[in-house]
Amino acid sequence: MLKIIDQAAMQTGTTNSRIGFATEGSGAWKVWDRYLTVDGKRAYHLGNIHQTCEFLFERLDGARTSINVENTAEALASGIRAISDPVVAQVGAGLPGDDYVACLSEAMLQLVRPGQPDDYFVKEQTALWGTDRFWDLPHDPRVSYYRAGEASLGNGMKLFQFVIPMFPESWLDPEVVSGYVRQVDDGGIPTAVAISLLDVKGPSDWKGEIDPTEHWSLSHFLIDGHHKVCAARESGRPVRLLSFISLTHGISTRKQIERAIGATSGSPE
Repeated sequence: MLKIIDQAAMQTGTTNSRIGFATEGSGAWKVWDRYLTVDGKRAYHLGNIHQTCEFLFERLDGARTSINVENTAEALASGIRAISDPVVAQVGAGLPGDDYVACLSEAMLQLVRPGQPDDYFVKEQTALWGTDRFWDLPHDPRVSYYRAGEASLGNGMKLFQFVIPMFPESWLDPEVVSGYVRQVDDGGIPTAVAISLLDVKGPSDWKGEIDPTEHWSLSHFLIDGHHKVCAARESGRPVRLLSFISLTHGISTRKQIERAIGATSGSPE
């Protein structure tokens, strides 16, 4: 589980961010599908706004690059130790304008390949929602991703965390990864950056005795630090992640976001 070291609420961002959120709808639903964009292109489909539909993320053509915030590379490579570090505000200023909770966390990550038994969409989602009614197959996110732990919230609710890259590991530079492996092995704590959403979803009905029946999915989309995440995994050490959880773009309330954050801090109530 991504264990929170430090956190702070902040209002930050700019209208000129390379990252953005977009929606699409038609007919009675003027807003239905949600997207994460990079440079104005759709990078990820984030599913729809309906609370009883399945949670999903799906990599699209616009997911091709990291987003490096100017003048922060050295500080992020050295590692952030507290939310009060000035670089946190500098990174936040490059995000789309919004209300966020900035969280500094650490976790051991599990690399998951689509279609494998440990794939959330094969395992937990299919157990609750079943397979796609048309294709009769589990959802395909079209990218390998990382699972970052889970926590029971009681009363049929469970928190799942994911760290999702903008591109596959095969695109990484092995020499850069090796450099971070050496740094991590020497006790370094390079920090990756993500923009994050909490989606709280559960079907209106289901078959059999299933627990949980409401999935709280906290997704951290990597905008910087792909090599660092890979290096931490190869070294068998936890990754440090600076995540900015949006308070407005997930399918969740502020109270639910606070509860999810509490669960990662050991205090789900």
